[in-house]
Amino acid sequence: MEFSKKSPSHEAWVMVTAYDAIMSRDAASAGADLILVGDSLGRAILGYDGVNEVTLDDMTHHCKAVVRGNKSLPIIGDLPDGSYETPGMGLKSSQQLMTTGINTVKLEGPKYNIIKHITSNHIPVVAHLGYTPQTADAEANPKKVRAQDLQTATELLEQSLKVQEAGACMLVIEMVPREVAKGIAESLRIPVIGIGSGPDVDGQVLVCTDLWGDHHFPFKFLKAFGDLQKNRTEALHHYSQAVKEGSYPEDRHSFHIKKSELSNWLEKLDKKEQ
Repeated sequence: MEFSKKSPSHEAWVMVTAYDAIMSRDAASAGADLILVGDSLGRAILGYDGVNEVTLDDMTHHCKAVVRGNKSLPIIGDLPDGSYETPGMGLKSSQQLMTTGINTVKLEGPKYNIIKHITSNHIPVVAHLGYTPQTADAEANPKKVRAQDLQTATELLEQSLKVQEAGACMLVIEMVPREVAKGIAESLRIPVIGIGSGPDVDGQVLVCTDLWGDHHFPFKFLKAFGDLQKNRTEALHHYSQAVKEGSYPEDRHSFHIKKSELSNWLEKLDKKEQ
């Protein structure tokens, strides 16, 4: 799979996460270009403490659900932590995810040999550099923003060029200074998707629950484009109150037995009570 760089003839890529068929359908109807079934579902959906608890079976289950909800957009599936320790393991895990109907897999870190092995077996790979949640979740006090000095910025550029050379079709860079992200995007042939890395790249990705305003980790780069949490809580509150006070369901929400059978039904109940 090939993705185009942003250009005058191609707007910036819009990537959002989705974890089920409803989210997938909504992303497609809202104008997204790409869907990521992210291991962020560990915290956002499954109630795990971090992404490291997400399993390959978890990802397989949610990839299937996302595919069922959308047939029009490319879908990227995260390889979870521990599922691509070696080239062989990475290929096997990728093959399992691809059976769900997704279009490409994503993995974190400068895993050049693993990327090369997977892509050489005709499975597209999206790379992920900079702040990598799988690694960060395993650290006691992870540093958030990466590549803030010349040495680490140069290292990140070199890693980016190498994952491209290894066969990655796209690169996600997370929490990288705007100037560094811009330089990387201009240096690569493949599109660079940013998250917390400024506007000068080929596209953006956000976790859907974050952009809905339902986030619990207020990173600087996050922006709520709605307040779904408030609306959801209010709807549940109104439902609860209506049931308790007896205003729901009303007769208009009910079904009725055939009028010709009503007397027979009531007679049957009377005999039962006797």
